This record gives sequence, C-alpha cells and structure tokens, in this order.
Amino acid sequence: MMQIFWLREQGCSISAISRLTGHDRKTIRKYLKQGKDRLPKMRSRNSSSSKLDNYKSEIMELLQRNEKEYIPATVIYKQIVAKGYSGSLSLLQKWIKQYKKERFPKIVIRYETLPGEQAQVDWGEKKIRDQKSGMSKKVHIFCMTLSWSRMRFVHFVPKADMYYFLLCHKLAFRYFGGVSREILYDQNRCVLLKPGYKDVIFNKKMLDFSHHYGFLPRVCKPYRAQTKGKVENLVKYVKQNFLSIQQSNKLKVLNRKKEQWLAEVNNKVHSTTREIPSKRLPQEGLSDINRVGDYDLYYLETRKVFNDATFSFHSLRYSVPPEYIGKFITIKHRPEQNRIDVYYKEKLITQHRTDSGGWGQYVIKRSHRWEIWKYWRNEKILFYQQAQKKKAGNHPLSIYEELIDAGASPDRSAGAEERGL
Repeated sequence: MMQIFWLREQGCSISAISRLTGHDRKTIRKYLKQGKDRLPKMRSRNSSSSKLDNYKSEIMELLQRNEKEYIPATVIYKQIVAKGYSGSLSLLQKWIKQYKKERFPKIVIRYETLPGEQAQVDWGEKKIRDQKSGMSKKVHIFCMTLSWSRMRFVHFVPKADMYYFLLCHKLAFRYFGGVSREILYDQNRCVLLKPGYKDVIFNKKMLDFSHHYGFLPRVCKPYRAQTKGKVENLVKYVKQNFLSIQQSNKLKVLNRKKEQWLAEVNNKVHSTTREIPSKRLPQEGLSDINRVGDYDLYYLETRKVFNDATFSFHSLRYSVPPEYIGKFITIKHRPEQNRIDVYYKEKLITQHRTDSGGWGQYVIKRSHRWEIWKYWRNEKILFYQQAQKKKAGNHPLSIYEELIDAGASPDRSAGAEERGL
C-alpha cells in the first residue's frame, strides 16, 4: 500500500494509480484519506491442524521397525485408512519423505583412489565476448583431472565432437607424461552410442582409442555428476577463475595463456590433499605412452570429382589428377595439421594444405595444372577429329534422290552401303 502514497506524491491521479497498481479507485481513496499511519496489518495465521496428526505416532512406529528397509507408504496408507484416516495418499507420502530427510540427512562420502588408478574427464562451455570486435563466441572446454594427485589439464576447442575429444586426450597424456589405468566419463555421445543404467553400448571409436593406449573407459550412472566431482570442480574453476578475465575468445590466444595458468594452479597446494599436485605426479606411476605408437585422428569424408578435376571441401575447390574426373574419392582431414589427404580406393593420390590459400576459390597444384591442361587440350583435339570424320561421312541428298530414281529403296541402299557396295 505504500506504493499508493508514493505514486500520489509523484503527482499521479487516482485513475492512474488504479491502472498502475490494479486496485479499485474507491480503495485508493480510502487509504489516502486514512493516511500512512492507519495502514492495515497482516494477521498472523494460526498453524492449521493436519489430518495426519492423530496417526503420526503410529506411522513413525511402523517406519522405525526396520530402518534399513522402510515399509512402503501404500502399505501404511491402507493401515491408517482402516483406522479412520480420511486424507490422501500424497499427503502421507510428503510427510514420510520429510521425516526420512530429517532423520537421515544425505551424507556424501569422498571416494579416493590409488595412485595412477583413475582420471576424470568432462566437457564444459562458455560464451566469451571479444573486447576488440565486441562479438561473443561459444568456447568448448575439455578438462581432465588425475584423481590421486589432482593434476589438472585444460584445453579449448571449437567443437565438442569425437575428433577434438580424442585429440584432447592425446594432449593430456603428453602433458601428464602417461595414462591412468581407467578414465571416468559422463554418459555423453562421444563415449556411448546407447546410454542407460545397465546395458550401455560404447562408441567403437572410443573403444579402439582406449585399447590403443591401454586404459579402461568407465561411465557414471545417469544424473550422478557428483561421482566425478574432482573434474566437475575443475570445470567451474576454469569458468570462474580463468575465463572470467579473458578479453579474447580466439582459441590460439586462450590455449597459449592457459599454459601459464595451468603451471600456476598445478604448483599450488591443493585444498583437499594439502599437497602440491605437480610434486605428487611422479608418484602416480602412469603407464608410458611412448611404448605405443601415435593414434591417427582425422575426419573421414567422401566427395565426387567435378569435370574440371577438382572437388569441393569447406567452400574451396582442390585439384586432383584428371584421370579421377567423375569418380568418388575419400578425404582424410586433419585440422590440427591443416592438411587433407585424398585417397581413391585406399590409394593416396594427392595431399593439400588447408591453410595455403589459392587463386580465388581454387587450390590447384602446379603438377595438376599441366595434367589438366593436357587433358583438356587432347579432349578438344579429339572433339575436332570426331567432328571432321562425321562431316566426311555425310552424303548430299542428291545421292539418295538418284538411288530412288534408279528404283532402289533407301533401306536397301543403306544396307548396300554398310556392306561397302
């Protein structure tokens, strides 16, 4: 009601106050006439009784019989209904839920692992505004934490897809100097083809990658993010601590700056272990990644070669030898190396740099230019030769008229001509 007096002091009419506050004009006049000192006060409500009050002692007795396995609310409901309870089942269920919550509060037990046993991985994302251009861009954050030493790794990528997911794993392995025995994940699409509580199906690419580096992939149960709380805290820490003060959203800039930031946080005393993660890292006993070869990562795509001996890829036209015109080729794209390898039936036919640019929208190799020019020159020569032969094979209409006058049908003359007569 104090709003009525404030609007009146600002010079608003009673009709205007009525429109702004939604109160009736008579009510507004009434309170303005009474003044601020006589505003109505809210009455304190008396706690109303519940239909469960007469049965609470009996309900608690039933619940306390076996605290390890509570009696279902539906069973208790039938018993108290037989004794005269007239309330609903939902009212009973709400009361039992509150009773359990007060009697047995939820306790979170921190799960600690042995050295080198486990690492935790998670994705994050955040929109960052570039101070120079004023444009905002979403940045995807890859985080990995070694569970025992709390050693942390962070990398920023443009997409949260399988290629960058596995690429970040390789970068993390190099940063840590090895691989843990198992890695814990969310049930995301890069890890699982079919999520669930029991029958989960792992992505074949993920299984092949884990088999190559010798670690066991594991996933949390759905809606149990606290299972991998160590890396969850890292994602929040990166967003609030590192990214909150960045003035550029360019990935190269962010990944260059995060190297120094990681060196700082990994050399500070951890709040849980009370030790420095970088000093605990040598005690992890991670398996050496140098014992296995590098895992080849690429995007695999198929293209058809146009009549000008080029194919389209990312809005540019790249050249191939002219003998592959009209055929389907396979492209292996490696973004981190800025390279594409072109294959035809598992045979490498050419390679291109994706950062080299070209003439207009075309990227054509010098060796391909000469071959393409020769191909089209021969095509033109062949075209004129065929046109000349066709012209030489044509006969004037007078020949057919003479044959008709001689009594020979055009069909017969055609047959005689075919026989060389």
